[in-house]
Amino acid sequence: MKSREAVQNGGAVERVQRELRGRIARGLLLPGEQIRQEEMAEEFGVSRVPLREALTILADQGMLEHHHNRGYFVAKRVPEELHQLFCMLDLLEGELVKAMDWPSKDEISQLRALNRQMAALADRPDWTDMIPLNRQFHFKVFGLTHYQLILREVERLWSMTDVYIAGKLALPEARHRTIREHDQIIAALVARDHKAVAAAVELHRANTATRPAPTGAMTSGRAARRVKPGVRKGQVG
Repeated sequence: MKSREAVQNGGAVERVQRELRGRIARGLLLPGEQIRQEEMAEEFGVSRVPLREALTILADQGMLEHHHNRGYFVAKRVPEELHQLFCMLDLLEGELVKAMDWPSKDEISQLRALNRQMAALADRPDWTDMIPLNRQFHFKVFGLTHYQLILREVERLWSMTDVYIAGKLALPEARHRTIREHDQIIAALVARDHKAVAAAVELHRANTATRPAPTGAMTSGRAARRVKPGVRKGQVG
């Protein structure tokens, strides 16, 4: 049996990973930014051991980079690397669409509910809660497949490109366009039209890859999430 300490550390590692992934996806930690381990450990209410384990895992997954004697940094992708990542997503997501089972009425309702939540946030100054909702929407669609190995690889690639995918939501017109494109995907699923689903997903993916975040795109959301001086953030839950 695992010791109580090992179990607690394992839970802390999972919590830290989840929090860091969320911050990277929301642009609260930007590409090239250093992870300040002492501050993070205090903020998350964990020791340095589970924090380092979480950082090592995220580095292995490509979300962070480790530089000897300097520490961990949010991975920064050059245009050629982003091109390669989006090429892989193009191919693999296409395979997921080909292997989809048709969704139930309940699953369609869940997709519509996620898109309504996104629409409600689209015009707010702090719109960044749309980012995890967008990911949930996509992986509910991808989750209709029985190609689980490909699905796991797509999840890994999304983690490597989260902040760049999220950047497409930086402008209000892009947010509304995303919602319309999601509606098109849902309509194609309701119609049980494989060609229409493939076309809608391909169009949406193409817009993601060709609509990079403008300079300072995540600034408004990031500023809105900052904790006021003197206020300590709670532990990761």
